[in-house]
Amino acid sequence: MSTITNELTPTRLKAGELNELANTSANPCVSILMPTYRNGPETQQNAILFKNLLGDAKRQLEAAGHDGSIVESLESLSTKHAFWQHQSEGLAVFVTPDTTRLVRVNRSLPERVFVGQTLWLLPLVRQWNTGDTQFVLSLTWDSASLFRFDGESLELMETGVLPATFHDLVVPRDPEESLQNTSHRSHGGAGATSTAIYHGHGEGEDKIAADRDQYLSLVGDQVAAAIYNTGIPLVLVATTEVAGHFEATTDVSVDARVEGSPAQWSDQDLRERVRQTLSDQLSGGSEEGLDRFATAIAQSQGSSDLSEIVAATANGRVDSLLIAADETDAEATHWNSAVVETLRQGGSVYRCEAEQMPGVSKLMAIFRY
Repeated sequence: MSTITNELTPTRLKAGELNELANTSANPCVSILMPTYRNGPETQQNAILFKNLLGDAKRQLEAAGHDGSIVESLESLSTKHAFWQHQSEGLAVFVTPDTTRLVRVNRSLPERVFVGQTLWLLPLVRQWNTGDTQFVLSLTWDSASLFRFDGESLELMETGVLPATFHDLVVPRDPEESLQNTSHRSHGGAGATSTAIYHGHGEGEDKIAADRDQYLSLVGDQVAAAIYNTGIPLVLVATTEVAGHFEATTDVSVDARVEGSPAQWSDQDLRERVRQTLSDQLSGGSEEGLDRFATAIAQSQGSSDLSEIVAATANGRVDSLLIAADETDAEATHWNSAVVETLRQGGSVYRCEAEQMPGVSKLMAIFRY
């Protein structure tokens, strides 16, 4: 089922949705990408920048012979103060004559307005993991928290929901049977707020299991959205029981596991256990993976020539594409075309820093045949 809608509410990309965007084809397709401020007085600049980029989109549409009114539904966003107070590091807006999609991105995006027959997806492709950063999900039956680990410290990440307790997430069942109000302290350290939690009578094993599945599913949705396309491994910290249920309930890919209950450990204990697990389970670096592109080219099973790669993507020959793209480069439009065509044909696309590329090229591909 399509997840591209006309809602003016930003969402994070989930697995498969970048491919869905790549398969969007219309005349015109409008892409507006921008960096955003998360908080503070700087958030006022979000609306100003968006208004300017929206004006640029209208001018590009009219210059190409299209009706600029296709983006008029977005004009109201420039005056919605609350909307710009709840952003991440980047925002991408995609518009066609039939659909509108707003995507919140957990990394800064370069300013870009693009009008064409496909969407501008170049900055949204998965980052090749450098091996020095991991996501850590601390999970029990009572609570869930997501961290970013840099080898030394754990930084708590705040998504739209996490960190959260079981009762923060479980949708009430049979609310008319019984109502219990409990107070929870907010995760930001503010004062207690009243949260209504409904409890049905006669809670049996089936209901407990269903509530737990719902809890894990919601946690999984938050985690999947936060880590999607970052290329950063996920470490799950949980008991064998909780971990098993989590992986059976969600589609989240877990790269390493720390067995045990994080509720019983200090922050220092958690850091040490994560560090040891990474050493044991995630040995080997990203450079080895990158080298396979150079090997494929040396064996005439790949290429670093832009023209050859663009032709190969159109024929469905590209299995994997690696880009160290400067979006201000004159060839960026060709790179975006290669990205879109590779995704449409079921290939994999990655971004990396220029210094990571195994060679001087900014674009490398591995061919299927």
